[in-house]
Amino acid sequence: MKFTVSRDTLVELLTNVVGAVEKRHTSKILENVLLSVYNGQLRVVGTDLEIELSAAINIQVDEEGAVTAPARKLLDITKALPAESFILIEHHAEDARLCIKGGRSRFELATLPAKDFPELDEIPLDTEIHIVESQFKRLLDKTSFCMANQDVRYYLNGLLLDIESGGISTVATDGHRLALCELNDDGIQVTDRSAIIVPRKGALELSRILESSSDVMLKVQLSHNHIRVEKDNVRFTSKLIDGKYPDYQAAVPSATTVSVQLDRVVFRDTLARVAILSNEKFRGIRLRLDAGVMTLMSNNPEQEMAEEEIDINYSGDVFEIGFNVSYVLDAVNHLEGEMIDFDFTSASASALLSSSDDTGVRYVVMPIRL
Repeated sequence: MKFTVSRDTLVELLTNVVGAVEKRHTSKILENVLLSVYNGQLRVVGTDLEIELSAAINIQVDEEGAVTAPARKLLDITKALPAESFILIEHHAEDARLCIKGGRSRFELATLPAKDFPELDEIPLDTEIHIVESQFKRLLDKTSFCMANQDVRYYLNGLLLDIESGGISTVATDGHRLALCELNDDGIQVTDRSAIIVPRKGALELSRILESSSDVMLKVQLSHNHIRVEKDNVRFTSKLIDGKYPDYQAAVPSATTVSVQLDRVVFRDTLARVAILSNEKFRGIRLRLDAGVMTLMSNNPEQEMAEEEIDINYSGDVFEIGFNVSYVLDAVNHLEGEMIDFDFTSASASALLSSSDDTGVRYVVMPIRL
């Protein structure tokens, strides 16, 4: 195998796929990327057996072939070479080394045979939709922070994609809070509704390779146990979590009795200040609504306390409720717009956060006892 490629192109290809590669793995080949050069095309593939990322580009090929090399070392070497330079990469079948030459630098990396690399087999993908890249990234980013991490309820360690004709919803919950983002798009037409759970790492990697400013159309393909997303020369494939996701519609409060409008930035900054003296373990704060004023209070086991008031348009009875301040802050930080709506039903029922400037986005936070 022998080919020449521009340094910037190789950095871009490796950056796109390296997220799928484990930093340390019992199987050494899963720390490697596959480099294959055939028919005038360089293809780079990384996998952890759950997700696979591949990127390809047309280049000048001297000798065809394929080999695997350590992903992060190869990326670090490529990044360290001068920008806009060209890199010669060479590997001969009888040699276990990959030779990388750039300028006056020369590197030799250990390799493993390409035939041992676990590429995903061809998948029968039965549903296909097209969606604008920036819209798909928004669906992921507005919800993915609520995914559980290593929860015994394995189906919560991922992101629900609920696809039906005319729209897509993404949902994530860890049992204490829930994020929902809905997109209405008449261009999305499917024969059957699909509700699939993308694993946590897959959802985060997919969001990483998408751009919020891009209006490119993505091709999204689904089967009963895989999702594939194609963007230009990059292809993302992930296994799905096999499980039934909770009924998220039932968790979103449909009718609330108390509604408060807040300046998003003022509320965010107040939460951050009051949180300083909250209990480090439970992160609890108390909200009290009284005529024209919302009071935020926190205390901790050292008998320290914080209190701050915000002027609000409220004229009902005194209402108190407790929350984990981190969950409320996360929701406020992910909402857009100047004003947000904070809706309550009772001190023991979930609260709803939304913004009229952030259509289709709703956050549900469970209260805590203080």
